Amino acid sequence: MLGMYVHTHWGYNRPYSARRWTVEDWTHYLEGLSRLGFDTVKVWPQIDTMPVAPTASDRAYLQTLAQATDIAHRRFGMKVLLTLTANCMGNARAKEYEFAERPYFVCEQKVNPRDPVEMAAFLEQRRNALALVRNADAIVVIDSDPGGFIGSTNEEFAMLCAEQTRVFRELNPKGEFVYWMLAGWETYCSFWQAQRDNPKAEPNLWSYQKPDEFDSILGLLKERLPEPWWLTCWLPAHEAAVDRLSLRAKAMFYPYGVIEGEPVFPLTVCYGGMEKNLTPESLKSHPRGAMGNAQTHCLQLYHTYLYAHVARGGTLATADVNGFAERLLPGLGAAIAEGWGAIESADPGRQRVAARQLRAAVGQPHRTGDLAGLLFGDADRFLTDLAMQLELRAALVEFGAAVAKGSKVRERLRAVLEHFVPWQQRVGFVDAYSGPLYGALNNPLKKLNDQKLNAVLKDFDDWHNPAIRNGIVPRLVQAMRDCVN
Repeated sequence: MLGMYVHTHWGYNRPYSARRWTVEDWTHYLEGLSRLGFDTVKVWPQIDTMPVAPTASDRAYLQTLAQATDIAHRRFGMKVLLTLTANCMGNARAKEYEFAERPYFVCEQKVNPRDPVEMAAFLEQRRNALALVRNADAIVVIDSDPGGFIGSTNEEFAMLCAEQTRVFRELNPKGEFVYWMLAGWETYCSFWQAQRDNPKAEPNLWSYQKPDEFDSILGLLKERLPEPWWLTCWLPAHEAAVDRLSLRAKAMFYPYGVIEGEPVFPLTVCYGGMEKNLTPESLKSHPRGAMGNAQTHCLQLYHTYLYAHVARGGTLATADVNGFAERLLPGLGAAIAEGWGAIESADPGRQRVAARQLRAAVGQPHRTGDLAGLLFGDADRFLTDLAMQLELRAALVEFGAAVAKGSKVRERLRAVLEHFVPWQQRVGFVDAYSGPLYGALNNPLKKLNDQKLNAVLKDFDDWHNPAIRNGIVPRLVQAMRDCVN
């Protein structure tokens, strides 16, 4: 299998956020993926923030996803997997929000697996939501981020997996279960206990890793989960446990973040790195295939192509980026490929020239290629997106250089705002992020030691109260404006 994870944690604008995709959007995207060789799609449908009785907007989204699943099956022969957390559901505030606008950490309730009343409500909630997407092929349960419950055990995690699988198979007797190995259940519960009890607790989740955690979980799942079930893995601790428990035949490779990290501000990334992560050895040792992931799919076409190319046995040397771009918009392949090539170049002159070439094509008649579905039906949006990002990247490079030199800092920050604000309004992303923008914007901003900026930047890294990170980008923009005025 070759899979793609469609992440829906953040509610921003269409088509950037998958929460807002229409059936037509899904059809376009599935067609493009299928023609690149993908045969599996994994979706997080945010069932974990829905109330016990899904709202009208929840039902509308799940019905859209069910239609997309039918299309994936009938037209493209693709499997569709639904990601669930182990123990999260919507709290009392969940029904106050439309699905596309619902902030995750404001509306999350972590269910106590030892509380029969909470568990009954949780499983009722799962049944009500999954009934609307029962045509999916499998449910996927992640062992961390999000989820967890302080003091909970791996025994309880196995129970949560088994119970959700039971509910799903009552709706779809052919349904499969997939265990998404990440940090480990007890590791994650320890992380949250530290965040609750210690104001200075280490915010790095991986520092709480428990020895032999995955041996425990996998052993319990072997005992308690009826077939068919399989797993996705990636890290050395995953791989070692999979081999110790003789589960290699169930393994799918899932090198998270190779196409795009998360949470990130929506920006196209073109830094490569596929061969380092998708080695021939790693692909051969995972009989179930490979899974990729993205957060803003309509921006990550370059990496989506490279991932499929390398996962199917190609190399970066044999990748035909121009040819791929021509399959999107014939006649514009060279301009698009140069835009992708310039975006990570840290060369403002090259970035601006590439942006002008792309803008010159906007509004012209376009022929479309066989991969035009990846454009979500709008070639001019795609071209404008790439041009705007190149202009923003150029401004960010110059701002970082100005901060390093201590010269023309406010002038360069004004230029960043000139490009960042329209881009932010276009994509609609408002929440905390890591990734390229954090490095190119937040880190230089910290060096200014501005009181208002410092207050906002501190909240980006606050895991003691994750809800404070919702809606933080407008606060950052205002602090930047205050700094230059």
